This record gives sequence, C-alpha cells and structure tokens, in this order.
Amino acid sequence: MKNTLKNMMLIGVGVGATIAYQKYSKPVMKEMEKLTNKTMKKVNKELEEMM
Repeated sequence: MKNTLKNMMLIGVGVGATIAYQKYSKPVMKEMEKLTNKTMKKVNKELEEMM
C-alpha cells in the first residue's frame, strides 16, 4: 500500500513537471535569449569604446 501511494505521487509530480515545462519553456527561452543579446551588445559596445 505504501509503495502504491508513493508511486502514484511520483507519477503525479512527473505529470505536473511535464505540463509546466510545456507551458513555460518558450517564454523562459525567449527571456534568456533577450538577456543574452542584451549582454552581448553591452560587451560589444564596451570593446568598441576601448579601441
């Protein structure tokens, strides 16, 4: 009985994580891309000013 309840709980957590990943992965990736681009532009600008 304990193992069955534990297994059901783990399956529920897995399903929840999968749904959350599918829902939020695109917005998170877009934000990461924006941040990366912003940082690269800043570094590029600083390098140009140094030269």
